[in-house]
Amino acid sequence: MKKTQLILAAATLAVFASCSNIEPVNQTRDNEIGFNAVTRLATRANDAIISGTTYGTDNTFNVWGWQSPEGDFSEFVTDDASNFMTNLTISWTGGRDSRAEAWRNADNYYYWPFTGKISFLAVHPSTVAPTTTGWDATNKKPQATIADYTVTGKDSTDLMFATNEGARRADALPLVFKHALSQIQFRVRTDYDYTLDEVEFKVDSIAINNIDLSGDVTYANDAIAWADNAAQTENLTYFNTTQVVNYAANDAAADLYGRALVMIPQAANADDPATADVLEGTTITIKYTMKQKTYAPITGTVTVAAPWMAVKEAGSELDPAQAIAAWEAGKKYNYTLCFKLNEITFNPTVTDWVEVDVQTINILD
Repeated sequence: MKKTQLILAAATLAVFASCSNIEPVNQTRDNEIGFNAVTRLATRANDAIISGTTYGTDNTFNVWGWQSPEGDFSEFVTDDASNFMTNLTISWTGGRDSRAEAWRNADNYYYWPFTGKISFLAVHPSTVAPTTTGWDATNKKPQATIADYTVTGKDSTDLMFATNEGARRADALPLVFKHALSQIQFRVRTDYDYTLDEVEFKVDSIAINNIDLSGDVTYANDAIAWADNAAQTENLTYFNTTQVVNYAANDAAADLYGRALVMIPQAANADDPATADVLEGTTITIKYTMKQKTYAPITGTVTVAAPWMAVKEAGSELDPAQAIAAWEAGKKYNYTLCFKLNEITFNPTVTDWVEVDVQTINILD
C-alpha cells in the first residue's frame, strides 16, 4: 500500500498561550503550527486519485485536535469531541504580513501549547464531512466514522485518513495519510501485431456488475474498516468509449483504458455453479468489436466471473492459489485484457472403412 505523507511543522511557543489561536504579543512566526508537504510537487492523478507519497498543493484536508495538558490523554473518554482544533480546513496558502505559503488554516494561526501534547485527526478531502469524530479511549487516539460513503465512478475522490500526536517541538511532525478505498485500473493490448493480417480490435466498454457502491467506514487505532457493503446489487460502468487495442509485448506496456477508479472495498461475490444459465456473482463485462479486412465488424461480449486470479511474479501466468476474492482498502488492482485471434485452420483426417460381413454366396453349389 502506498502512503501519502504530510509533515506537520511544529514550532516552539515563546509565551504561555495554552490553546489559543490568537497571535500573542511578541509571538514570532516560528511559533505557528503549520503544515508543510514533503515536496511542493503536485501529483494528483486522474483528478481524484493521489499517486505516490507526495500530497500535492492543490489538495485540501480537514483536521481535528485533542489537547492533553498532562500529555497522556487520560482525561478523555470514549467519543469525547476535539478541544483544540475542530473541522479546520487546511490548504496551501500564504498568511498575513507576507508570510510564505504553507499548509495552514487560511483564517487563523494556531500555536503549540507550552506543555502537554496534541493528538491530531486529518481527513482528505476537506469536502468530506465525517458522520462522527471522537476519542478512542482504549487506544488513546482519535477516531472517525462516515456512514453511507458512496462512489460514483470517474469523479469519485480518494478518501484518506491520518492521525498523529506531538508536543512542543521545532522539527516536523509526520502526518501519514492512508487510502481508505480500493483502486481499479484496466489496460488493453494484443500479444501479436494483427495489423499485418488487417485485423483490428476495439474495446467498447467495461462494466463491473453486482457490487456495492456505498458502505460505512470507520477509522480507529490507525486502521480502516468497512461495513454495510455486502448487498452487491449495483453495476458500475468503468468506461464506455471505444478505443483501438494496440499491440504490446507485455502487460506493463499495455494501454490504459479509461481512468483508474476508486471503489468501495468489498468481497467479490462468487457465482453459484448450480445455476448454469445465470451469473449471480460479481462479474466484469467487456464489450468489444473485431473487424477483419473489408468484412463487416463483429461485436462480442465477454463476462468474467469472480474470483479473479493474481499474476505470478515470474510472468503473466495466472496463479489459482492467489485468487482475488476481495478488493481491500489501500490496494490497487491492475487488470490487463489481452485480445487474441484464433486463426481458422484445418486438420484433415479420413475415417476408416467400417467392415460389414455379408453372407457367403456359394456359386454353382
